[in-house]
Amino acid sequence: MPSNIKSSATEELKLKSHLAQVQQRNYLQVKEIEGKHSDEIERLMENNTFQMENMKRAYDVQISQEAEALEEKLSEIRRNNEERINAEKQTGDEELDKIRTINRARIDEYKNNSESQLEAIRRQYQASTENIHEKARKNSRKAKEISV
Repeated sequence: MPSNIKSSATEELKLKSHLAQVQQRNYLQVKEIEGKHSDEIERLMENNTFQMENMKRAYDVQISQEAEALEEKLSEIRRNNEERINAEKQTGDEELDKIRTINRARIDEYKNNSESQLEAIRRQYQASTENIHEKARKNSRKAKEISV
């Protein structure tokens, strides 16, 4: 039995040694895996940060481009509105000029008609006055003839 005990003790020592080696190897492997995982996590975090910054820049660029496009559209709308306003103003001015011209023509026509009517009335008045004077002369002659 002593050889059995000795072989058992040797076997136990070998097993303990082997266990220690396996534990040491496992510990080193775990440390190595933890290191790799830590490096991988750090790399992923840096990559994520880089991607987030790129996305933010791209988003800012897109917002800037959209703002620029909206500003251009607003400017175009303003230009179009100004053109429409100017066109309508010009049309209104042309209409106003036409109306003024028509009104001046009417006023001139009324003025000419009034002057013609006034001239006709003057002629009638003149003719009436001359007629009355002629009758008065005739009556005066008749009265002189009768009294003579």
